[in-house]
Amino acid sequence: MNGLPYDFTDKEVSPWGGLRLIEETYRRSGLKQYLEEQCPDLPSPGSNRGYSSVDLAEGFMVSTILGATRLAHSGTLRHDEVIQRIFGWDKGMASQSTFSRFFRKFDQELNDKLFPAINRFWFSQLKLDKMTIDLDSTVITRHGSQDGVVKGYNPKRRGRGSHHPLIAFVAEAKMVANAWMRTGDSASSTDFTEFFDELLTIIPPDRIGLFRADSGFCNETIMSRLEKEKLKYIMATRMMGPLVRRIFEHKEWFPIDEGYWTASFEYQGKGWSKPRRMVVVRKDTGKHPDTGGKLLFPEIQEFEQYKYAAFATNVEFSSAVVWHLYNQRADCENRIRELKYDYGIEGFCMDDFYATEAAFRWTMVAHNLMSLFRLQVLNQKHHPVLSTMRFQCIAIGSYLVKTGRKTTLKLSAKQNRRQFLEGLFSKVSNLSPPFQISNA
Repeated sequence: MNGLPYDFTDKEVSPWGGLRLIEETYRRSGLKQYLEEQCPDLPSPGSNRGYSSVDLAEGFMVSTILGATRLAHSGTLRHDEVIQRIFGWDKGMASQSTFSRFFRKFDQELNDKLFPAINRFWFSQLKLDKMTIDLDSTVITRHGSQDGVVKGYNPKRRGRGSHHPLIAFVAEAKMVANAWMRTGDSASSTDFTEFFDELLTIIPPDRIGLFRADSGFCNETIMSRLEKEKLKYIMATRMMGPLVRRIFEHKEWFPIDEGYWTASFEYQGKGWSKPRRMVVVRKDTGKHPDTGGKLLFPEIQEFEQYKYAAFATNVEFSSAVVWHLYNQRADCENRIRELKYDYGIEGFCMDDFYATEAAFRWTMVAHNLMSLFRLQVLNQKHHPVLSTMRFQCIAIGSYLVKTGRKTTLKLSAKQNRRQFLEGLFSKVSNLSPPFQISNA
């Protein structure tokens, strides 16, 4: 049997017609107007014939939403005239070399001024009185000697050079509040003070209801700073010798579920300025063999089947509630995986460190835009990842039809899908800030 015959056409056809929904979300969110009229110090084009910085930023964000992980991928979209018309780019999509020149204009001063201002505007549009901030870091393995690529903690690729970014998430909105690229030899808490100062310019302390972090951030500097700002926190704690002995000596354990017990006591760790409340969870591995935690006393028959997890906190809730609240922090690990596998933050690595950081932070802006689309247009709280939204709403065959001076975007969709898409267009047409975000 012969293969299906093929031929070519000059017709302007695109597989990404659903970007029309994303463009309107972007426009109605106010972000486009902010970038064009109020955003401080966006790099200017080198000549009157150059691309505007807003068009370049938009082009880069669109390419990450469509799955690009290299600047070369962004350049290939310049042949898609449908995308260009959807976003109104007079000069079209830029080439790889143009994007490279654009990012080389970013330095530390510009990054530290531009992206907090964008995030400040963004979160001012969200009607969310109290936010839960989840702080985490991740390792991005690099395959070259680019600026900032250093050997450090790298559990999957031991001995390989890496970057070690720091990210603060808003749990209720599943958005990124702040993100820094760091050198590969950074510890989890490296640069926390400066990062946190910047975070508080984006989200003031009176809008932060709870701060959560893993054991890499549980130290005196961070806890005392949070207490100074009168912020509530829950942080996992490393099982150091004195704490292990304190757990062993503790006799009052309260059951909270089958195979789980909690305890609470005051404890002053090494280097701490004062005692703090410690919540400990004991887990029966016989009933929960896949549970997390650490085996502390495998040599003692009475305790050999138990794993333990400990948390330093200044909240006044019951131990069970503290544990439940901390467990919800696991969702930020899902966001990091999505950023790596769907938004390509492991790509876009350039020779200059701050150019790489600029691409990294523009990706976070794109991530927040798609999170708004999910919450306000799709109205789905379970957070479908970008790849799912791409197949559901963006990957739609389309072409342009010109009648006189009017150009219309034609979308290829059968009746059932057409009704779904018409519902989305109806929702996005009514979109306007401030955006109500549920705390539930």
